[in-house]
Formats: sequence, structure tokens, C-alpha cells
Amino acid sequence: MADDAEIIAISNALDSNDRALTVHEAGHAAVAHGLGAELCFVEIELATGNGWSRSSVFDDNVKNLAVCVAGCRAEHAFGASSPRATKIGDFRDMRKILSNFPAAERRAARAEGYRLADVTLKANADVVHRIASALFARRFEDRARIEGAELGVLLACC
Repeated sequence: MADDAEIIAISNALDSNDRALTVHEAGHAAVAHGLGAELCFVEIELATGNGWSRSSVFDDNVKNLAVCVAGCRAEHAFGASSPRATKIGDFRDMRKILSNFPAAERRAARAEGYRLADVTLKANADVVHRIASALFARRFEDRARIEGAELGVLLACC
């Protein structure tokens, strides 16, 4: 039988994983918005560890790369990383976007996408925190979704 310390440790670990998921999805959303995309929604599904955000796609594939890598970069930037297998989808998307560049330009495009994500996350850290906090607060819903006017308020600058 688990003692109180074990229960607290397990609870903290689960909260940490949940927080990482919310920060990850908030990072995608904040970078998409920060770069000028129209953002439709952001959501998480705790049961699967998956999350989604939907925004308009840029004509500039470096911006699309920045949005793609923003989830993992947000986890790193805000100290909320977690070894979830579900991140593999972002890496698949990144490879797909990179395939649009000539082979000789892929390394530079990838580096620029990471740089752009990092700069945009830093400039929009408050947005990341607001969205992540809102998702975390409703994480036990079947699908915690933020959209419409509520999303607009979270995206607005203070």
C-alpha cells in the first residue's frame, strides 16, 4: 500500500505531465497567433496525451515550421518537458514541411524555424501561460477545448 509521500509524488508526476501537454499545445497556438495566423481552437485530451490546435497555414514554410516545432520548444523554454510518445506527430509534420525545401536548404530552414519559434515564444510568453493555465484548469474534461471569444481573450495582449 502506498504511503502519503508516494501518493503525493505520483500526483505531482501526473500533474507535471499534464502541465507539459498544456504548455506544448499553448506553444503551438501562441506561435501561430504571434506570426499572424488565424487561430480556430486549441484543445487537449488527457486520456490519450494528445492535443491539437487549428490555425491558418502560412505561404511561408519557415513560419509553418516554427508553428510545428513550437510545442516542444515551449516545453523546453518553460521547463515543462515530458517524454510523451505523442510528440512524434509534430516530427512527422516537420519532416513533411522540410520536404518542400530543396535538400541544400533544409538545414538552414529548420534552424530558422526553430529560431523563429523561440523568438515568438519569448515575445508571447504571457499568451502561452494564459492558454496553458486555462487548459490545465479543465484537463479532466473529455476534451478540453478553447475557442471563439474565450480564445480571443486569452490571445489578447494585457
